[in-house]
Amino acid sequence: MMTASTPTTALAAATAADLVAGYRDGTISPVDATQAAIDIAASAGVELNAVAVMNAEQALEAAAESAARWAAGTPLGELDGVPVSVKDSFPMVGLPRWHGSRLNDAAPASVHDGAPVRRLREAGATLFAKTSMPDFGLIGAGVSSQFGIIRNPWNPALNPGGSSSGSGALVALGAGPLSIGTDMGGSVRLPAALCGLVGLKPTQGRIAYDPPKLIGSAGPMARTVADAAALLRVIGKPDATDHLSLPGAFDGDGTAVDSLDGVTVGLLLASDVPGGVDEEVAEAVRAQVAVLQAHGATVVPIEEPLTTAYDRESFMTVLSTRGLPELLAVPEELWPLLPPQLLEQLLSRTEITAVQHVINEKKLDGVRAKIAAVLNTYDYVLSPVTPVVSFPAENVTPVRNDYSLDHMVFTSPYNLTSLPAGTVPVALSASGMPIGVQVGGRRFDDAGVLGVLALLERERSFELAFPIAEVAGA
Repeated sequence: MMTASTPTTALAAATAADLVAGYRDGTISPVDATQAAIDIAASAGVELNAVAVMNAEQALEAAAESAARWAAGTPLGELDGVPVSVKDSFPMVGLPRWHGSRLNDAAPASVHDGAPVRRLREAGATLFAKTSMPDFGLIGAGVSSQFGIIRNPWNPALNPGGSSSGSGALVALGAGPLSIGTDMGGSVRLPAALCGLVGLKPTQGRIAYDPPKLIGSAGPMARTVADAAALLRVIGKPDATDHLSLPGAFDGDGTAVDSLDGVTVGLLLASDVPGGVDEEVAEAVRAQVAVLQAHGATVVPIEEPLTTAYDRESFMTVLSTRGLPELLAVPEELWPLLPPQLLEQLLSRTEITAVQHVINEKKLDGVRAKIAAVLNTYDYVLSPVTPVVSFPAENVTPVRNDYSLDHMVFTSPYNLTSLPAGTVPVALSASGMPIGVQVGGRRFDDAGVLGVLALLERERSFELAFPIAEVAGA
């Protein structure tokens, strides 16, 4: 059992559920837990370029207020006093929002909180840091003109993936048990898988977002499914600022499903990505088939890839066109600060007319319909998250060191169709890197997806030893 004098490293390894249990029985203080998260973020997190900006003073004040509430038996919610980090893409009052880019270095501090940030404050969470990300969230790796090369705590020579790069690194390090990322084509699930975490891209609209989005969602990142579900219960609520947010509040508990009798699971390993899927990744996915079948599922192979190179090019064209205004909003002399591959992509869209952009969006509508027709055939779909086990820290994408969406071959279909999908670690590679698998589900079945992820987590045959950072003097 942890006590009020529990060392920083032990507090860092605690889950959100562990911390709340300790707050309830008085063996842990929210102040100590928040200080531990701050210490690790300010040391190991900064060394890995995972921190955008610290929010230590305000977080410790909030932690002291939380401690008083727990002592009085009046916590605000199930995450009261739990240290949580938030991706740089979210506005937080009084803090900068670079959106990963030096091009926004002169932007004023935010004057409002994003919807998920408001939900966290209402629940009493201690928001101790914003996390680093690549420019505009348009790179699938932790490579940023503002923050530099963001590194994976399992092996700093490798990349944590993107675009919720710093969030993945901090949670794996033990700088807080929870973080909120964003996911437009895989940006929560990719770093979650590469950093050994649980990550969820929920049904579009499950988490309110301002401004409202048709593609792109906030998503929880945690070391356990139960913690991810707890975070989703707090932030998975409608908000007046987002007219597209779903009614009602998420209330799933993140426990493993008891039975999959009558459930059909599609097995997706097919892709047209050059080099295919790493064998260790494919083997990790195939190994989960036996788990699902043992609990009653019927598993059916999906023989064709969900997307083609043409589909991904269509998506990339639309995404980079949407990112172009952020580039054009700053003086041209600053443009070379961007990673060259991203700048080249953005500039290649400058001649697209409004009419052509609408045509491109309509092409994407056709891609959506094609993908949805396949995914909705199954209750759940099991697949890799990304084709590779790991990739060098300096690369701008996981699959090839150029600007393509090949790394999103398994993740982007869920963004395009608004369906939920999540990842959980199930294996370790020969090099010691975690391997996650993806489970996708039908619209609104976020609880079911988490339940299947929890089943795979429970049946995992080994203890996942996270690279929890040690702090001098702890």
